[in-house]
Amino acid sequence: MKTRRIAFCLPLFLLLAACGEKEPEPQPAHPAVRVTLQETSAFGVSLVFNTVEAVTVRYGWVAAPADPTLDQQLETDSTGPCRLELSLDGLKPGTEYKFAARGIGPGGEEGSLQELSFATGAGPGELYAWETARSTLPVPADLTLIPGHSSHRSPLAWDKERWGSHVSYVDEQGAEHWLFDGFLLIEGQQTGTYGTPGHTYVLTEASTPSATKELWQQAMDFWFTGGTFPWQESYWGNGVDTFGRWYTGRMVSPSPHFPTGQLDALEDCIRETAARIGTPPSKRYVVVSMPEPIYFENYIASVTANPVSGNTTYWGSLNGRAMDFSKVEDRVRACLWFIDEVRAAFARKHYEYIELLGFYILPETLDTQWRAEYKKYDVVLPDVAAYLHACNEGLYWIPYNLAPGYKTWQDFGIDIACMQPNYYWDETGKNPMDVTFREINRYGMGLELEFEYSMVEAVNGAASAAKYRARFDDYLRWARESGVYGTRPIALYSGTDALHQLANSTLPDDRTTYHKLCHFIIESPLKK
Repeated sequence: MKTRRIAFCLPLFLLLAACGEKEPEPQPAHPAVRVTLQETSAFGVSLVFNTVEAVTVRYGWVAAPADPTLDQQLETDSTGPCRLELSLDGLKPGTEYKFAARGIGPGGEEGSLQELSFATGAGPGELYAWETARSTLPVPADLTLIPGHSSHRSPLAWDKERWGSHVSYVDEQGAEHWLFDGFLLIEGQQTGTYGTPGHTYVLTEASTPSATKELWQQAMDFWFTGGTFPWQESYWGNGVDTFGRWYTGRMVSPSPHFPTGQLDALEDCIRETAARIGTPPSKRYVVVSMPEPIYFENYIASVTANPVSGNTTYWGSLNGRAMDFSKVEDRVRACLWFIDEVRAAFARKHYEYIELLGFYILPETLDTQWRAEYKKYDVVLPDVAAYLHACNEGLYWIPYNLAPGYKTWQDFGIDIACMQPNYYWDETGKNPMDVTFREINRYGMGLELEFEYSMVEAVNGAASAAKYRARFDDYLRWARESGVYGTRPIALYSGTDALHQLANSTLPDDRTTYHKLCHFIIESPLKK
């Protein structure tokens, strides 16, 4: 249970009588405190104490109908009028609580008892069938990262063939095996292909607008329902296109239309694979990336302004009220809305072979120091995690190499965290593998394997492939020698389409690398 308080106190000044007059006898203090409820959420409340002649406030709370014990206390630092702000976190959703407080004077005088009743907001309500069936949260041996709907992706659509490179593997003898246990649906941006600013789903140092509720919905629609996505329709340009030709004026690209969500093709792919090789050992799990509720409409423009200022009510409304992301409670509410919308979308689909496992945190750093007042990860994420755990869903994170927060990832309520070595792109030696794996083991993390099209000879040539193939081999070797392999989960980042490109290459060295990777995945002791 965490509490937070802020005090604003005004000292009292005594005006003495004229010089020479006898000083009056000190009178006992009459400490008083008034308690006011400010905000409530599913997992916490904020309260205000107004005190006078009290140097201490003793307080306590308990779920009704029991009576609270005053076993907590705050110092007011003054006997004058004082205002204290107190937040209680980690409460149970949909629960009635009784709160009591008493002011204590400088001589130990006790003021009258002040009582308050409140109820936390509703929790997840009725769980879905796959959630009620869980006694514990499943732990996948591996997750493959599946990029989403940003218009710079090529290809954009996930058809059965493209999914197939992640679903199963045909070995050197022609035997087909189930490949990845889970699929992490991840997208951090929505951008045009000719330099339009687009929108960001995660806090960035670039001057990019933050995604609104409508765009959060669009991210869900790509996976679950399909539809027409208008962000590619038109833009103005002044520069060089991807073919090296100068252009000016209005560029037009047709809006992509999908008759169904991309997960329908995954379900079909798994069904057809099961018909060939038998039912998978468990459901294939899906983890959905959760947009970050960014404080400002344009974060970097706002925090670099002098003074700091920007729009915090840009996102949209819930239950008829505009969300204000300067309030932690509203950022949590937006996350819970997204979580419930995804859970409901999964339930409507009645998938036979895929199952929602939880949600992924898009920020690759959980910094609680730099500009912390605009992030509050240590407040927002525990509330989100508590809600997910009440739903029997998990929370997942993949930080960049030694990113702030990796030492305390469990304190945020995260269930599985995998470290990015970032060694694949390291030209300066700043990410040595011995340090990376030492910290992975020290803090009980999993590993992210990393490669892109630069390792695929059929796409980027022999010289590039040889260079990056050697680095990728180091990942596999270090994973085994460090003891991470077979003991903790593995995530795979393969860019937009590099695994599919590698799987379909006919070049001998590409085939060797592909078989090596797939054997590493399917032979993990965690699969047994």
